[in-house]
Amino acid sequence: MKNYVVKNILIPIESNFDFSNLIASKFLINQNDVLDVKIIRKSIDARKKYNLKYNFTLFFSFAGKIKPHHDLMMYSKPIPDVVPHKFLSNHSPFIIGAGPAGLFSALSLVEKGFTPEIFEQGDSIEERTKIVQNFWETGNLDLNSNVQFGEGGAGSFSDGKLTSRGRNFYTEKILDYLIKFGAKPEIKFEALPHLGTDGLVNIIKNLRNFLIEKGVKFHWRSKLENFKISQNKLVSVTINGLSFSPEILILAVGNSARDLFQLLYDRQVMIESKPIAVGFRIEHPQTFIDEAFYGKKVDINLTGHASYRLTHKLKDRGVYSFCMCPGGSVVAATSELNSQVLNGMSYYNRDKKFANSAIVVSVNANDFGNGILDGVHFQRHIEKKCFLKNYPYYAPVESTDSFLGFDKNKKINSSYNPGVIKSNLKNIYQPQITDALKSALIKFDKRIKGFISNGLLLAPETRTSSPVRILRSRENFASLNVENLYPIGEGAGYSGGIVSSATDGYRVASIFVK
Repeated sequence: MKNYVVKNILIPIESNFDFSNLIASKFLINQNDVLDVKIIRKSIDARKKYNLKYNFTLFFSFAGKIKPHHDLMMYSKPIPDVVPHKFLSNHSPFIIGAGPAGLFSALSLVEKGFTPEIFEQGDSIEERTKIVQNFWETGNLDLNSNVQFGEGGAGSFSDGKLTSRGRNFYTEKILDYLIKFGAKPEIKFEALPHLGTDGLVNIIKNLRNFLIEKGVKFHWRSKLENFKISQNKLVSVTINGLSFSPEILILAVGNSARDLFQLLYDRQVMIESKPIAVGFRIEHPQTFIDEAFYGKKVDINLTGHASYRLTHKLKDRGVYSFCMCPGGSVVAATSELNSQVLNGMSYYNRDKKFANSAIVVSVNANDFGNGILDGVHFQRHIEKKCFLKNYPYYAPVESTDSFLGFDKNKKINSSYNPGVIKSNLKNIYQPQITDALKSALIKFDKRIKGFISNGLLLAPETRTSSPVRILRSRENFASLNVENLYPIGEGAGYSGGIVSSATDGYRVASIFVK
């Protein structure tokens, strides 16, 4: 018996289907001998909007001979990396941050019999949700617990996307755990799986309760304020004014941990600046996006709401859509006073009127300077520039038509709370960045007719990724110059999104043994 993977099993979306029969017909083999069929991937082929099809990749077992085919390959079971183990004498290592990287590093440690302690500067997801809702309604910003900081990380107020660049042993492990803690099994094979903010919140609660049952201790409102290094080793940390001497410190912070980036720089921990991307959020009526991809007659219950992924290049500068949220809303996401930042969010059902996405352009040292923290300063400058003093945390907006110099008198409709103010967005960024955004929008309109005339731009989108990377060893994941410091996840510059952050945390923590 051999195991195979077959790609490009195309089926009209309104058809009934028998996978074993489809495989047998494709390869001219006996259907009764096609065994253990499982879905590996399911996507929608929308190249012909009035003839939509599901496109499946399937696993199956077969004992006979099959002729070679370009859609057929042998199945290889994912295996973990071979990594050197590090023995710990203290069974309660410290983790800073309770986002995906921190939570799943704790889970990995629990599997080895450890009882880590997690220190999070924000609140538990229940309390954090109340605080964030209050901010959206009143503008009362909590600097420690907000959309960026708190249990679950920034992804807790997003679309809960579970996309990853590839599948391996670790990503499969993460998806299996997410299902265990409440996600639907379809996340294992959907091409664009998502949890929604509501789904993610419940999963985080279940994961936290599991970790507590295993002896993990959570410390809320607990900020890493300082640390001391001696002879290339972390010897003490200060958290809420208290001093500790952990054997190791797993640093699992998010990409908005600017105070910590400054502290690392001041303590001469090896970090480097890295490219980021900045731009706007764009909103469209979800019905427009659905019709653009699927036509007017499609049953959305079968397809789900349409989404898009767009890219463009102007000279050596990339522009792309990022974090597209069908049926969602644009939300205030700042973590600093007198500062304006946006993010996209949706619930599992994606049933709101608007679709939104970041449209961002890549920027680097040529745009913001060669200093290690210049990317941070660049982000902060944009966010301060977009803050409207007379309308705190309102979003400056402009119709896409107006931004490109066309119709300037369009009516403004947006999902954003507390509100929006018509503004001139053309002067927010340097001319070369603005020109790249304009060029991309014109290109995107050719791909999705009406993308410009139906769009509304909101400013700014700046927190797409970490502006720094905390340098670590490829062999043992430790900081290059602090042997017991382990930077992981998005804030450290090694992931982007829920799955990749959780995977990095789980993988790094798997090296530790008693």
